[in-house]
Amino acid sequence: MKRMNKKGFTLIELLAVIVIMGILMLVAIPAVQRYINNSKGDTYVNTVKEMVNVVKTSDAAGELVNAGSTCNSGTYYVAITTADSKILESGGKSPYNKTANIAGYVKVVVDATTQKHTYSVEVTDGTYGLAATDGTTLAEISEDALSRANVKQVTGTASVPTATGTKTCTIQ
Repeated sequence: MKRMNKKGFTLIELLAVIVIMGILMLVAIPAVQRYINNSKGDTYVNTVKEMVNVVKTSDAAGELVNAGSTCNSGTYYVAITTADSKILESGGKSPYNKTANIAGYVKVVVDATTQKHTYSVEVTDGTYGLAATDGTTLAEISEDALSRANVKQVTGTASVPTATGTKTCTIQ
């Protein structure tokens, strides 16, 4: 009997490889997408935390002012944006939209008795922002509660409240 020279792969072998690769892609693509979305959420939260820390540092140094006087009692709001070099030295854009700044405000509440300062923040980049973990409406989130779970597609804009008696402060 004549011996056949086997070179290359059979059609069945090639199809088996393609099927295996397809199964691997079905598993890998959603995992990679989830990883990318988690990274964007973490970056967004870290940027917001950095902005809050700038306000906290300015507050501790007495650099928050309203009409020339220091903001150091009651409740006051500080407008923040990644476009402001006082807030983020290197600037920064939203990880979800590379052309949009993250903007909003930090609310500072000073307890009259203990003089303890608590901070909360409300920000958005126009599409994504901070929302309660169970909603899609822009919400003010306590500094301690900030997490990736709060970053969602939201409606509304984050602007400093303008009600009568609202005190707004700026960083010197």
